[in-house]
Amino acid sequence: MKRAELLTRCLMIVALLSMMSCTQLTPQDSKYYSSRLYDLPYERVFNAVHARVAEYPMGVREADQTKGIVKSRIGGTTPGVEATGSYQVTVAVSQVGNRIRVTPDWKKKTVSSKLTNTHLLPVSIDERPLLYTEFFNELDKHLQY
Repeated sequence: MKRAELLTRCLMIVALLSMMSCTQLTPQDSKYYSSRLYDLPYERVFNAVHARVAEYPMGVREADQTKGIVKSRIGGTTPGVEATGSYQVTVAVSQVGNRIRVTPDWKKKTVSSKLTNTHLLPVSIDERPLLYTEFFNELDKHLQY
């Protein structure tokens, strides 16, 4: 009996620790990863954003440098892993003074009870911080000299 109790307690502790170590961003990190400014030419930043979105399995649906928009198709963010759901990212690239602002906007596909009705709901940085952090971490690699 004691062995079962010990095992149960151990499992509860492991579950508690795993919940505590979930990826969470501090408010400062959240602001940093929701939008970022770059001291680089607009064209270079836009091309890097386009290349970053093209790396996702869902690929690029639309890219308009004049409007400063790069939009992906709807699909998975990880190759071969459909369990993560279907997402779409729209990235705005805009001039702010002498700097370039990059702002990703993630949406998750939901299907209503009618199979033909597909909706895209916003995904906040608090819900899925890895979508935002991985986007910018990889974008920064594209922008390195």
